[in-house]
Amino acid sequence: MSQMDREYERLIAPIENRMMRSIWRVTQNADDAEEAFQQALTAIWRRWDKIGAHPNPQALILRICLNAGRDALRRRVRRERRESKGQVHGAHPRTPAEELASRECESVVFGAIGQLSRNQSAAVMLRLVQGESYTRIAGVLGCGDATARKHVARGRERLRKILAPLVPHLNGGNA
Repeated sequence: MSQMDREYERLIAPIENRMMRSIWRVTQNADDAEEAFQQALTAIWRRWDKIGAHPNPQALILRICLNAGRDALRRRVRRERRESKGQVHGAHPRTPAEELASRECESVVFGAIGQLSRNQSAAVMLRLVQGESYTRIAGVLGCGDATARKHVARGRERLRKILAPLVPHLNGGNA
């Protein structure tokens, strides 16, 4: 058995199921989860020296998995947006102006989420976009429920501050 095989058995094999579960919690899609898992393994392989030197290598590995899941989710959202382009949503098709306004709004919100810390960003995406429970968010982030709630609360508060100039009613009605 090679050194890499021994290291894999020591670090990766014991947490493979946790890796896949953390990715699944983010993607909620088997194909996306499998793709993200492969990408996470590739990223782990490329960073193997840094992972081995990390004080908690399994936590770093799970963080890489979480990030790969978020990347897969973003790719799916973009893909679905491209595929739904031109399709009718609801009772009437959107006008080009409505579509543009919707995309701009979505872009601004996702840009604001991107300004949050990694934990706040992940917690906000999981809670507000995917509707996950705090227990699930805690499992994905590797923290307690109270900490997951704090990440969501602080993320929402930062989003309010970031988006306040664009949405006057977020300033307490002072428009």
